[in-house]
Amino acid sequence: MKKVILSVIVVVAMFGLLDAAPFQTLGMLRTPDAYVLPHMAAEFMLVGYYRDVAKPFEYEGFTPYMMAGVGIMDRVELGLFVGDKVKDEPLMYFLNLKAKILRETLLLPQVTVGVDNILSPLGKTSIADLEPGDDFYYHPSKAAYEILSPYIVTSKQAVLAGMPFMFNMGVGAHRFTGQVTRSRIFNGVFASVELSPLRDLAIQGEYDGHEFNAGIKYSWKNWGVKVGAQALEDLIKENGYEDNLQVAFGISYVLDKYSEAKRRPDLSLYAKDGHLDEPYIVDLGTVTDENGVIIPPTGSGSQVVLIPPTGSGPSTTLETPGLTGSGTISSQAQLSPEVRDLLEELRALRAEREKAQKSLDDLRIWIDQLKSKKN
Repeated sequence: MKKVILSVIVVVAMFGLLDAAPFQTLGMLRTPDAYVLPHMAAEFMLVGYYRDVAKPFEYEGFTPYMMAGVGIMDRVELGLFVGDKVKDEPLMYFLNLKAKILRETLLLPQVTVGVDNILSPLGKTSIADLEPGDDFYYHPSKAAYEILSPYIVTSKQAVLAGMPFMFNMGVGAHRFTGQVTRSRIFNGVFASVELSPLRDLAIQGEYDGHEFNAGIKYSWKNWGVKVGAQALEDLIKENGYEDNLQVAFGISYVLDKYSEAKRRPDLSLYAKDGHLDEPYIVDLGTVTDENGVIIPPTGSGSQVVLIPPTGSGPSTTLETPGLTGSGTISSQAQLSPEVRDLLEELRALRAEREKAQKSLDDLRIWIDQLKSKKN
C-alpha cells in the first residue's frame, strides 16, 4: 500500500506544472460511476486536450493533464487532479473521494456516494457569483471545478441483445448543476451509458449536468486509450457556440500487481443465451447434482450462484461473475487456471469412482455365479 501511495505522490509531483483538461473521472468522461478501484490498486491517466472556444470567452490551446487514483479496502477510491492553468488564472488542483455503500449483485445495482473538487482553489459556492476580475472568471471550464461537489450515483451492468452495457445515473450539487435552462430543469441530475460492441472496445456517452459528452475507449491488458469530445450540443447551435471545439486523447494504466480484485466484474459473465431457460439460485458450498460444482472466487464475498437447469447446452454462460455451477466447457473457460485444474481433478476422481464401481459390480456378479454353481 505504501508503494502505491508513494507512486501517486511521485507522479503528481512530476506533472504538477502541466495544464489539464476538464475530463475529470477515471471511469467515464466527466461523470462518476459507482465502481471503485480495488484495494492496493492504482490508476494513472495522461491526456492531451485541445480547446478552441469562441464563446462565452475566447480561448485556444493544446494542453496535457494528469489524474491518479488509488483504491482503499475495496470500498473507497481517492483521486487526484492537477492542471488546467488558463492564461493568468490559478493552477487547478483538487481531490476526489468516493465510497461504495451497496455492492452490485445480479439483481441490485451498485451505489456509491462521493465528493469531487476537495480543496479546489475555486472557492465560490457557485460560478454564478463570479465577477470580472475574480480568479477563474475567464476560465472556459470553471463550471467543472466548483469546490466540494457532493453526489450519489448508481451503476448497473447488463447484457442486451448480446452486447455488454453499463448504465449510470446520479444526482449531485455544485459542479453537477448549471445556469442554463436545460441544466435548471434537471437540477443536478447526470447520466451516462457505456456499450461494448467489440471486445475491449467501449463507446461512452453522458450528460454531466451541463453538457453532452461522448468518447471511445480501447483497452489492452492494463493499458487504456481514450478519445473524447465535450459539449456536442454546441455543434447544432447557431449563436456562435457552434464554433467551439473541445476534444481530448488520453492514455491510462492500471497498476493492480498488489490487488486481487477488479474495479468492476467482467461484463461478459452476465451474458446468457437461449440454453439458460430457468436458472435458479443456491447458497455457496452446495452441490446440486453430479455435474454441478460451485467454486467461490477468492475474496468475492458473494453468497449465491445461479445454476443452469438440467440439460443446458455447452454454450451456456454464467450469471454471477466469477462463479460456476454448470461444469460445461464454456463455463470452465471463464475460470482461472487453478479452478480449471481443480475441475479436471474432480472429473478424474469421478472417472476413477465409476471404474471402481464397475469393478465392484463385476465382482458381485462373479460371486453370484459361484454361489449358483455351488448350489
